[in-house]
Amino acid sequence: MIKKLTIHAFLQEEFSHIIDVRSPREFAESHIPNALNFAVLNDSEFEEIGILYKKNPFAARVLGASFVSANMAQHLLKLKDMISPRQPIGIHCARGGMRSQSMAIILDHIGYQVALLENGYKAYRSEVVRYLQSPLPHRFITLVGQTGSGKSEIIEAFTDSLNLEEISKHLGSSFGAILGNQPSPKMFSNLLFTRLRELENAPFVLVEGESKKIGCVVLPSILYESYQSAPKILIQTPLEKRIERILKQYGKITPMFFETAMQKIAPFMQKSYWQEAKDSFYYGDLRRVAEILLVEYYDKVYKKESYDCMISYHTIPQVIAEIMDFARKYY
Repeated sequence: MIKKLTIHAFLQEEFSHIIDVRSPREFAESHIPNALNFAVLNDSEFEEIGILYKKNPFAARVLGASFVSANMAQHLLKLKDMISPRQPIGIHCARGGMRSQSMAIILDHIGYQVALLENGYKAYRSEVVRYLQSPLPHRFITLVGQTGSGKSEIIEAFTDSLNLEEISKHLGSSFGAILGNQPSPKMFSNLLFTRLRELENAPFVLVEGESKKIGCVVLPSILYESYQSAPKILIQTPLEKRIERILKQYGKITPMFFETAMQKIAPFMQKSYWQEAKDSFYYGDLRRVAEILLVEYYDKVYKKESYDCMISYHTIPQVIAEIMDFARKYY
């Protein structure tokens, strides 16, 4: 029997898999994190059906059913090795219409436990937007400090952390695009929503004091204001350690990437240091490049944050222990 669930009930279910039957183009633009795309209509078929439906709805349904049948024949053989009839699966399309119902009916008749999301992906997106525009239940502690001080390492090592750089696929600086393509704004908010829900019962959430805009994506105002107004810890690290981290992170960037980033920061650096950094890059002296950029660009341009506590970072266990001690005073 097919269950129809509201978005709130759908999100509470423990599905073995969530199947998104929208077209690959729709899925690529944004989707529920960890959902699988088994499109019942591919991109060209979906477009063709949409055009025909405006002229002749019945003919469009007939043609659509033929496409769905052909695609489902292939999907079934893949799905039988992936999903178990003993565990429930969630299915959705864009608005909870014919595409998701078509797959649900077939899987239900075979014997799978199927739950349909009412109003489809549209309902999910509405819930994401509502959540990210509402007051958050989380208690944050925010790490601030100079570029290369090790904040990202600490965030990665801490279980109850919100890693905004990882979610946005950007390090937040002019050279920050080394993580590859960023998610779309919708996908970024979906990922934020998923992680924030996972962290709702955490004693506190550790987050880095990122700018409101990270690369091409913009943080929700509620989230940004929440961690900016939270207790802040300044992470202190010697310059030599900061240089080593920068070399580890950025040591393999291409000349094209370097040139593009250097053009972005040119207006904010003294010309002699900017030129020396470029010359050092092509001489192969990357340590000098890192030192110049840290001292003559990042340390001068990035504003100094106020903070409630300063911790010198030596080792991960040491710094996490001190963060926990600090957090107990607040939470």
